[in-house]
Amino acid sequence: MLSKRTLIVVLAIWQYIYLIAQPDTLILGYGGYSGVSISASSNVGPGSSENTMNQDGFIPNENAASRFLSQATLGYDYSDIISVTEAGIEAWIENQLTIPRSFTLESKIRQYHKMVKDSTNTPTAGAGNRLWDYAWWQYLMTSQDDLRQRVALALSEMLVISENSAFNNNAYAMGVYYDKLLNHSFGNYRNLLRDVTYNPSMGIYLTYLNNPKANPALNQYPDENYSRELMQLFTIGTVMLNNDGSIILDDNGLPVPSYDNEDIIELSKIFTGLTWADRTQWNRGALNDTSYIADMVMWNTWHEPGVKNLLNGFVVPNRNPVNGVADINDALDNLFNHQNTPPFVCRFLIQRLVTSNPSPAFINRVANVFINNGQGVRGDLAAVVKAILLDPEAKSCESGENVEFGMLREPFIRYVQINKAFNASTLSGNYRNDMSYIYQYTGQRPLTSPSVFNFFQQDYQPIGAVEEAGLVAPEFQITDAQTIAGFINGLYRWVINGDIADEYDLFSNEADANYTDEISVIDVSGETTYTDNDKLHILMDRLNLLLSQGRVSDTSLNTIINVLKEFPNTTVTEKQDRTKLAIYLLMTSPEYLINR
Repeated sequence: MLSKRTLIVVLAIWQYIYLIAQPDTLILGYGGYSGVSISASSNVGPGSSENTMNQDGFIPNENAASRFLSQATLGYDYSDIISVTEAGIEAWIENQLTIPRSFTLESKIRQYHKMVKDSTNTPTAGAGNRLWDYAWWQYLMTSQDDLRQRVALALSEMLVISENSAFNNNAYAMGVYYDKLLNHSFGNYRNLLRDVTYNPSMGIYLTYLNNPKANPALNQYPDENYSRELMQLFTIGTVMLNNDGSIILDDNGLPVPSYDNEDIIELSKIFTGLTWADRTQWNRGALNDTSYIADMVMWNTWHEPGVKNLLNGFVVPNRNPVNGVADINDALDNLFNHQNTPPFVCRFLIQRLVTSNPSPAFINRVANVFINNGQGVRGDLAAVVKAILLDPEAKSCESGENVEFGMLREPFIRYVQINKAFNASTLSGNYRNDMSYIYQYTGQRPLTSPSVFNFFQQDYQPIGAVEEAGLVAPEFQITDAQTIAGFINGLYRWVINGDIADEYDLFSNEADANYTDEISVIDVSGETTYTDNDKLHILMDRLNLLLSQGRVSDTSLNTIINVLKEFPNTTVTEKQDRTKLAIYLLMTSPEYLINR
């Protein structure tokens, strides 16, 4: 087993690696044919000659397939790469859009909850957070809807709720909410807004559950949290946008606000009168753990009556009798149909899937699909996701060589990638993982954001070259000395030590024997074949393809190879140690961390 002291010395080598700039290259084919006149010697149909030069004429090679999967999934293995090279990217997407959900997180939490009650003979036993964590991980490791899972995680970072809230560690609060994100990942954004709005977890998180109508005599007015964040973070943003995401400026060159405080106040009147579905009295807390399952219900007696003046001159009428559900429908339609919503939502999704700094043309193309999926439907997320992943800017060789393209890989996705790339498995096929160490090391795991603004904000600019260039780098907001060291320590735990997941008791004093067959192990046997000195270049090429889409330079790969040669390679254990060290060093390299 490698010692930490040895690894510290090895890591110091990276401080002496200078990532040299690549020479300018003129690329012909696979998207690089700017300024080239194209003609065909025969009549082969419109656009066919162009397909010879652009990416539409190619089945992806292995590096291109790996690059695509890094955008479209939370993790993948070598067999997935081969599948994409054989089927093609568009066929893979179309297949993913048809894969049904294997189970709901709510059903899995119920199963775990029943186990706790039965095992402890405690019918009133609570459903703690760990049940949610285990359910999420079981879904990740056993379900085939990889694209849906990637989109749902992205949505969870925009339509934020967090267990760091008043949920009292209730697993159903997180699980049922995340089910809605999974259910609507390929659905319509308007329907997603509706389900998010009525979900009690969102109602508690943004403090509009039991939100009453105004009573000036008591100095009581509608809570403004949800109305503000619904506009600022979920639909239109704070400034007016062109369809390409560029900011509209006034005559003084200043951004035009998309709403003001009066708009927040007017919209806040809409989200009054909602409470728990299982309560027969107003202004009560959750009745039990399962109160978070059903949508909130409207009590019109507590809903703000009268006219509400919304954006773009839209007026919600003074309904008599009061009809809070109709008011909410009007308000959501008003925001869903706002000109800002397509570019705002699409830019966010592009950032989460492909690149932090999409070009205006990229945003415009995808926003147009949001506006009309080709069949007159607005807000079709399946069409939007497909447009993002098939866009020339996402696929072309040219963008991969652009220093402004790509993103810093989120720490949590790096962690998932290890599990997927090296086929983490258990004896039973059941998994436990409360993801406590990835959270401890990096501050990330699903639905644990410190605030409604996510782990990082989409317009975050780190001081230095990125800010000076007018670019953004959202993930760098959680990149500091603590999380950099944390990720390195995490890699030691997960890869070198092989302690890939965090399996604990479901209830106090559960016997360890109950879940010895649910302990995850990663498999590097496919790589240990190539640990002999004369085959190390094959090992590094394989890992480079699998983990880094072939982006790590020969300079870095050769440095790693020279380090590996200093370690023994005689026994099975030594071969495994070489392989694990190779993974460790590759995943700490700057070229891996920036995904282009």
